[in-house]
Amino acid sequence: MRVKASVHTSHSSIFGYRGAIMGIELLRILQLTVLVPLLVLDVAANGPGIVEAPYGLGVAGKRSTLRVKRTNNTYGSHYFVTLSAIPLRKQTGYYKNTMVSLNTVAYGLTENLSASGSLDLISLIRAREGGPVYTGRIQVCGSTSDLFHLGASLTYLNARVPVGAPVPEGTPVSSGFFTAMAMFTVGSKDYQLTVSGGLTHDGQETGRGPVLNIGGAARVLANVMLVTEHWIFSDPDRGFSAHAAGVRILGEALAIDVGLAYDKEFSTKVTAVGMPFLAATLNF
Repeated sequence: MRVKASVHTSHSSIFGYRGAIMGIELLRILQLTVLVPLLVLDVAANGPGIVEAPYGLGVAGKRSTLRVKRTNNTYGSHYFVTLSAIPLRKQTGYYKNTMVSLNTVAYGLTENLSASGSLDLISLIRAREGGPVYTGRIQVCGSTSDLFHLGASLTYLNARVPVGAPVPEGTPVSSGFFTAMAMFTVGSKDYQLTVSGGLTHDGQETGRGPVLNIGGAARVLANVMLVTEHWIFSDPDRGFSAHAAGVRILGEALAIDVGLAYDKEFSTKVTAVGMPFLAATLNF
């Protein structure tokens, strides 16, 4: 009887010890379930730094974390194709390559005046009728406050719009056109909305309807922005709209754009939902 009692007591002690261990482990799992998502959100929102080590996740006290460094956003002056009214700083600029073929350069001549141009290499190699696709742009803009910016631009595009629309035989077609637009941007380099409006001229006559451009950007993670851009040509003879949306991955001197462009005439011939694109922007 004494041996049985001893065995019973020994088993009770073992089971009690194992129960305590299981309870502690369960508590640690519950802490991880609650605290780890909070830490991930904190890393995304605030970038690198030092945080207090929570009880149960390690040694109490301060420890370094592997947070993503939040870079300075120097890309608030432009979207995928167009510029915002936030001015480029004097003697700064960027080079942008889109899908290898389209090359763009922009430069701040003064604090309020900038110039930009682009050239499509494929149209240059193919000896396209009317010359290669290229643009030239001059823009003046300035900020009335940290959150409100005004500007105006004059742009020439050596291509007809829409690119893929059929033209009746015998109809004269100009090789390109000018746009003169006024614009305003509300917001900062990280969160902004730009609205532009103006007229077109093809060298012979002014367009019968205005052209409208809307662009926006929002920094949703430490180094990731959502970017969108929309063009609407309201000329009743050549009505046309184009849209683009995607993300911009920010770096100190280099940014990567990944997105999708859509228009009914051309990009839907690539895929049903539009044309995927990839671009890299290098500051200088």
